[in-house]
Amino acid sequence: MKKVLLAFTVIVVLFVAGVYLFVPKQLRIAEAGIVTATFPAAKRFIFDRGLWSKWADTTKLEQAYHHDITNTFFTKTDIVLSKAGESFPTSLRLIPLGNDSTGIEWEYNMPTGNNPFTRIARYQEAKQLKTHMDSMMFKLNVFLNDLDRVYGTAVRKAQLPDRPLLSKLVVLNREPHANDAYALLSEVKAAARQQNDSAVGPAMKYSSRLDSTHYELMVAIPTSRMLKTKGDFVAKGLVGGNLIATEVRGGEAALQRAWEGIRQYKADYRLSSPAIPFEEFVTDRTIVSDTTKWITKIFYPIRF
Repeated sequence: MKKVLLAFTVIVVLFVAGVYLFVPKQLRIAEAGIVTATFPAAKRFIFDRGLWSKWADTTKLEQAYHHDITNTFFTKTDIVLSKAGESFPTSLRLIPLGNDSTGIEWEYNMPTGNNPFTRIARYQEAKQLKTHMDSMMFKLNVFLNDLDRVYGTAVRKAQLPDRPLLSKLVVLNREPHANDAYALLSEVKAAARQQNDSAVGPAMKYSSRLDSTHYELMVAIPTSRMLKTKGDFVAKGLVGGNLIATEVRGGEAALQRAWEGIRQYKADYRLSSPAIPFEEFVTDRTIVSDTTKWITKIFYPIRF
């Protein structure tokens, strides 16, 4: 009997010693990575809980843990993961790496307590938490390394040659529509024909809001030579150079999303523009009525 008791005591001692030896008083869970998104872009999609649906299935995330964003500062935020009445306040930090990449560090230090059984339970919980954080970091890395998804459109650097244009600008007391642009383009093309010339490339359009009730709309066509300015029809030379550009397939809603994306790209990369941006109508919408077949390019002159 004494031998059995002694053996049991030895087993218990070894068990407790093993737990204290292999499960430390505090377990550190850490994730790290580098993404090819700018610091503003990474911060926007991580610190704003409402944008998580862009890179993760938030319904599935919430089935594992509830997530709250708290204590947000310039480069740091706390992500509190909780379930079954227990909370785990993890800390995430962003590290700007130049103008085109960002480091991400995400960690949590889990206390395991003094009770060996509690330590084992905490160790199992820490493994589940790490698996969850691994999965989130993987999804986040995939998203932030795909700039087409980050900006909702494929923004590319491009160059444009110098070329002569004939243009016309009008001010409207309402938001301009595609029909307004095409009506104006008809006038510009007619004016070019009067000077024995015609459009030698896709038509161009620019519009902006002037105030609460007025909008300006300008259209232009590239011509084979520099024409003369006559009345409202202004001949000008488009100075070529560096641009960022994107191609859009679809109607006005798709075009607006692309504009938002390219403007956000310009802001995130802190690019300055020496001239106004414009659209180029690859598809003649007066001929093709199916909006899914419309192709439009957006060009934004940029100083690199």
